Amino acid sequence: MKEREELERLFLQAQMQRLEELKEMAEERARAAMAALHRLARDLIPAAYDEARRDGVLPSTPEELASFIEEKVSARIFALEIRARSSKVDPKELERLQEELRRAQEWKEKAETLEGETALLRRRLEAKEKETASLRERLARAEEELRRVRTAAVKPAVASPPSPNGLSSEALAALRVLGETGACLRKPVTERLLAEGVLSRESVKPFQELEREGLLEQHKPKVESVGNTPYLLRLTEEGLRAYREHFGAEPAEPCLDVLLRRHKSLEHVWLNLKAAQVLEEFGYTVDVVPPAVRTEDGRQIAPDLAATKDGKTIYVECERTAKRGEAFARKIENMLRLNGDALYFVVPDTAMQSTVVSLAGEWAYRTRRPVTLHVCNLAKLDKGGDEPWTVVRRIG
Repeated sequence: MKEREELERLFLQAQMQRLEELKEMAEERARAAMAALHRLARDLIPAAYDEARRDGVLPSTPEELASFIEEKVSARIFALEIRARSSKVDPKELERLQEELRRAQEWKEKAETLEGETALLRRRLEAKEKETASLRERLARAEEELRRVRTAAVKPAVASPPSPNGLSSEALAALRVLGETGACLRKPVTERLLAEGVLSRESVKPFQELEREGLLEQHKPKVESVGNTPYLLRLTEEGLRAYREHFGAEPAEPCLDVLLRRHKSLEHVWLNLKAAQVLEEFGYTVDVVPPAVRTEDGRQIAPDLAATKDGKTIYVECERTAKRGEAFARKIENMLRLNGDALYFVVPDTAMQSTVVSLAGEWAYRTRRPVTLHVCNLAKLDKGGDEPWTVVRRIG
């Protein structure tokens, strides 16, 4: 008992040390990004920066502050372009501002990448905190057992730490499927367990049991949507280790980790998975992590989804927070490189549908390039048709 207690204490100490390291790493990255972006804002848009600070509306995250800088610089360029058409602006001033916009866009891309890495670190941090809490509970139970045995003045019983062997057969089977597939949704795991005869009906109990034992994380995206939003799953480090020890194989990488590296937030991951489900209901075969496509001009483009039907593949973007500016324009141009003259978007609601239609229309008017816009509004979807698009419009 003493040996096990000491091992538990050492493991807890190592976990807490790693927890502190993750906290410091996430905080340092966030501080460095914000400091650099504040310097950039004071350099490029001092008046707008001072005004936002005075009014208390200055963005508080790297990605939001980078978008704020890009939006303000873009607005200045647009105003100067209007004046330039009337020959009322110095071309050198416009050229200088365009260089500033390029710098702002580079910083925004860096901020978006950093935001995703920081979000992943924060989720790792949350996972470590859960594992540490579970370990504290196990240590407390071990200490209580030791006190009870000593009080009873009997020889301590030999006990082994909790292991996958102590799980129910249903939870153990769920661990096996999660480890084999890396699945991030309950439904495919449950369907496989039903097909194998492990479950007689749908149940969340195996997942809840794995979560209680610190082997599984279940995250609920914060989205405003019609219907129930599913939990997104990933095995913890302890869960991956348990899979290796019990099944003697290397587990698949959790799909949620792969998607978070690409989409930065649980909410965007959920929208992509929901979009894939809808497209599949309309007969498409969907790749939720399509490989980056190299275009003829050497550009690497990583679309959200690749959907194939009747031998034709289309590339689809999922939009929750589309913002005005060059970032959205680049997204349109990338999509057209992949889809010819067609744009395909999936959005969660009518407000975002209106935003996408408006931004696409502005781009087409500015570039004088006609495109066919397809939008799937999940809130207004008619499942009785042959295609999922709630808006199909020729613009430009």
